[in-house]
Amino acid sequence: MIPKKMDVYLREHLPEATLKNRLTKDNGKCYLEFTNVDEHLLSRLGIVSDRLGPQLVACMWDESSELEIGGYLVVDNLSMGRPSMGGIRMLPDITPADIHNLARGMTLKNAAANLPYGGGKSGIVAERTISHEEHDKIVSGFARLIRQYKDIYVPGPDVGTKDADMKLVAIENGLDSAVSKPADMGGNRIDELGAAAGGVVIALQTLLKILPRLRVLPQFANLEIPEERDLTVIIQGFGAVGAHASHILKERISEAKVIGISDLEGYLYNENGLPIEELFGIWKNLGLVTNTYFKDKIAPDGYKHPTKFSTNANNLLLENAFCMVPAAPIFNYLGVRSSDEASMLVDRMGKWAVIIEGANTYS
Repeated sequence: MIPKKMDVYLREHLPEATLKNRLTKDNGKCYLEFTNVDEHLLSRLGIVSDRLGPQLVACMWDESSELEIGGYLVVDNLSMGRPSMGGIRMLPDITPADIHNLARGMTLKNAAANLPYGGGKSGIVAERTISHEEHDKIVSGFARLIRQYKDIYVPGPDVGTKDADMKLVAIENGLDSAVSKPADMGGNRIDELGAAAGGVVIALQTLLKILPRLRVLPQFANLEIPEERDLTVIIQGFGAVGAHASHILKERISEAKVIGISDLEGYLYNENGLPIEELFGIWKNLGLVTNTYFKDKIAPDGYKHPTKFSTNANNLLLENAFCMVPAAPIFNYLGVRSSDEASMLVDRMGKWAVIIEGANTYS
C-alpha cells in the first residue's frame, strides 16, 4: 500500500485530476511521472525546473503490498552520461523536493569529478520504527518499483540504507543495478570502513598544514591554529559519516578532542572531550547514541557529570570549537532568516575557524 505520509503529501500538493489522470499501474505498482516541462506541477512539489533539470520525477508505490512501500525517484541530469547515480535515502518525512536537492548535488559532484554518470537520487518513505524484517521487505519492494528505470538510475546506500540493502536491490534487479554492494557480492568494504568520513579527516589534516599560509593576508594575521592537543571538533550527525569521522580522527590525530556530537535524540557536549570509542561502540550496536549515553552514564551522576546532554540536537551548533563537521541529513544547517528553517541562525551559532562538510547536503 502507499505510505500514509506519502499519500497525505501528494493529496495536499497535487490536484485530484492530476492524481487520477497521470497515474499508471503495472501489476499493483503505481507511478506518477513528471518531466521538466511540467513546471507548474513540479513547483507544487517544491521543485524548481531550470536548464539542468530535473529530467524525471517519479512518485511510486506498491498498492498490492500489505506493507507500506513507496517513495520518490529524481533523475536530474544525464549530460555527463547514463545512468544517473545516487543513493536511496530512507526516512519517514522525505519529500520530492528533498530528493531533487540531493539529485542536483549528485549532478554537480559527478560533473566536478568528471565521472561519466548523471545525477540522481531516490527516497523511501518509511517509519524509523519498522522491524529489520520489514525494512528488508520494503527495500526489496522499492527495488522492484525502480526496476523499470535501471537504464537511467543506479542506486547506492544513503541515510537509512546500507551496503546490505544494495545486495537486496541487486538480487531483485541484477548485479549491475546497484553500487556499494557488500564484499560477498563483489563489492568492497569502503563504505563500511568509513570512506567518506576518512575524507573529512584528511581534509582537516590538509587544512592544518596550509592554514599558516593565510597569515600573510592582513585579515588572517591573527589566525589561531591549534596544536594537536588543543584541536577541538563538534560533529552534527553521529551517523555513518559522523561516527566514523570521530573514530578515524582519534586514529590519525590522537590528541584531538571531539567535544560535541548530535543525533536525532539530542546532543552531548564536554569541553574536555567525549569518550569517542565508547560512543562509537554504542552507535554500532544501537544506531542512536546521545539518549542512551545520557541514561546510562550522565543521569546516575546528575549535575556532577562533566558531560552536558540536551534533547535539542540543533543547539549543538551554539557551542564553540575549532572545527564543525555537518554530517546530518539536513539541507540547511545554517540560515540567516527564520524562514530558512535552518538548524541554527548565523547570529546565534558558535565560533568555528573551519567547517568541513561531511553531509550530502549544503547550506
